[in-house]
Amino acid sequence: MNKPTIRFELNLKRHDSWPLILGILLILMTMLWPTAARAQAGGVKSFNLQQAREFAIRHNYDAKKSQLDVSLAAKVRRETVGAGLPQISSTVNYQNNLELPTVLIPDFFNDPNDKIEVQFGTQHNASLNLTVSQLIFNGSYFVGLATSRIYQKLADQGFERTQLEVKETVTSTYYTILISQESEKIIQGNLKNLEKTLYEIRESHKEGFVEETDVDNIQINVTALKNNLQNLQKQIKVAFDLLKFQMGIDLAEEIELTEALEDVLDRVGIEKAMSDAFDLSQSIDFRLTQTQERMAEMNLKNEKSKYWPSLAAFYSLSFNAQRNSFNFLNFDYKWFRSQIVGVTFDIPLFKSGSQKARVQQAALSLDQARNTTRQVAQGLLLEDKQAQNTLSAAYENYRNVKDNMGLSQKVYDVTLIKYQEGIATSMELTQANDRYLLSQSNYIQALLELLNAKNTLDRIRNAYD
Repeated sequence: MNKPTIRFELNLKRHDSWPLILGILLILMTMLWPTAARAQAGGVKSFNLQQAREFAIRHNYDAKKSQLDVSLAAKVRRETVGAGLPQISSTVNYQNNLELPTVLIPDFFNDPNDKIEVQFGTQHNASLNLTVSQLIFNGSYFVGLATSRIYQKLADQGFERTQLEVKETVTSTYYTILISQESEKIIQGNLKNLEKTLYEIRESHKEGFVEETDVDNIQINVTALKNNLQNLQKQIKVAFDLLKFQMGIDLAEEIELTEALEDVLDRVGIEKAMSDAFDLSQSIDFRLTQTQERMAEMNLKNEKSKYWPSLAAFYSLSFNAQRNSFNFLNFDYKWFRSQIVGVTFDIPLFKSGSQKARVQQAALSLDQARNTTRQVAQGLLLEDKQAQNTLSAAYENYRNVKDNMGLSQKVYDVTLIKYQEGIATSMELTQANDRYLLSQSNYIQALLELLNAKNTLDRIRNAYD
């Protein structure tokens, strides 16, 4: 029996069909949107190395805090600028004289030697005051303006340094995962081959061609490989959690790495990095030290500027009222106005040597900053040279170990054939297998050292893509 069907026939040429079309599309979007949103939220996030770095720069916890420092520096600079702009303030004052003060004055109408008691004023007094002030000249203010720009630059460079550190840590963990996954593939391949060999030896043992100790030797190697594989898989999971933490991703989410280890090795440019010269100006550590030296110079200028006079102008507008009853909102009674305009010229004359001591302290701090700049420059040159040598040694070791791994595999394969033909003993096969596994472990370690050495050099030179 055929199921009933519902058919929508829409004539697109008719204008009255379009509202129905839009309504159907809206219903479909409403039905499909939650499903699509859930699929996107629960999906696995994929990252190549560059994407992982960029994501971490935006979401890493330290990077976010450093970005807030940049915003804070901008607000501090705005505060410094605002201190030299016109300042407007107002005050409202009310006084209730519960008992007016009494003043004794001579009795001019009778005997001046006698005193009479007189009370002046009213019980209720109010005043409104508006004051406008403008700084005209102040040495510390103008030095502060220049210092605020340097402070902003210092915050920007601090953020750049944090970004560089985030890139270094993310890159290191990314490399560790890739190498661990490569190691996992190698162990799985070895385990598969060894289990095949174990099966063949067991069958030979059943036929009486080999001794039981031969089976036990291979079984020991198989068990050891399985344990190594399980431990490695746990380490990979921990490394993934570490990478998610460094990238600012919730640990409950799933991520995958799309970069292949071979592509990374082809792209890192080991030989080029070893031959390139180090440009000290590219180092964020050196530029940060230079900015700190500049801050010390501005601090010295600021202390010296405190010897200079300062000049400010002001204008004040006041309204005062005196009442015997509280009726200030009755504008039939007068408010008395007064205005004042003037300037303030502040000239420092004597500070008992305290300001001179502050100037001397600032000068010594500047000498320390300059010495630190020279020290950092020489230290970076030395660190770069050491990193280059480490990279060169790691690269040479990597190539040698890689060749040795190929030779070890060749020896193992030949020994296995000899064992199957009865020429080699199980002990010789086990020893060949152990050497092969050791060569693989050395290869993985050499590969990790090579990539970490390149990562360190990139951090020193700020050479990340």
